[in-house]
Amino acid sequence: MRSIQYDPEILYVQKLYFFLYLATISIIIALTIIVYVDLKSGLYSLAVGFGLSYTGMVMKKNFTPPGKRLSAQRMAHTISQDSSPLSIARFASQLYYYFHEPTPAISILEKFLSSQDPLLCMTLGDILLKEGKPMRALYILRDNPQALVDPLLLATQGRVLFQIGKIPEAVKMFERSIHFEKQNKFPKSSNNWITQKILTVSYLANIHHSLADCYVILKDFQLAKKHYRSGNCRVFDVSLWRHCPSVHLDSTKNHKNTK
Repeated sequence: MRSIQYDPEILYVQKLYFFLYLATISIIIALTIIVYVDLKSGLYSLAVGFGLSYTGMVMKKNFTPPGKRLSAQRMAHTISQDSSPLSIARFASQLYYYFHEPTPAISILEKFLSSQDPLLCMTLGDILLKEGKPMRALYILRDNPQALVDPLLLATQGRVLFQIGKIPEAVKMFERSIHFEKQNKFPKSSNNWITQKILTVSYLANIHHSLADCYVILKDFQLAKKHYRSGNCRVFDVSLWRHCPSVHLDSTKNHKNTK
């Protein structure tokens, strides 16, 4: 059975919720100790609990998805109650990631593509890119009226351009995505307010990391380091941090010393 490969944004949401779960248990234990023992022991327990919670989050690499039968029931119920673009996009994503059904996922998204919703379009483009159809994905993304103003559509175009080797064009898309995120914000991709906030931070971190990857290829290592740092400072989990490859930095340093 093929394992589920979550996008970095989704993985970060899951890891952060896992930390909050462990931290909540630590708080309950600490409060119990404070009430029945003393304040000092309770605070010590809280510090240790938070440390263990953070370590557990960092070490957690994957998450077991709900059973297929349960997922199917939830999907059917959600779609029957809500046929908004957000629900359709989430339904297609679950078909693709949980059930490994790219064809029906793509068909559903294409059926509703006429709504011109940015989230639907981005989801379709992302799935097509993962399925090895970058040119088709690029055509669909660019055909959307908000292709040059929606930050997620811009970022997805950047990933497509990066994959087909058009690095300077990808840089422009990623930079434009960061610029328009400040004005238009990312489209709503979750009904849960907390999850939406985490996704927003995670989207922005991933865009900075992708932009840094572009600058590494273009051999602009100063800008690469800048954007790796910008992405890292938005991510609480150090296991998801990215860094400029040391081999490139060493080669650049040696090149300068020979001048």
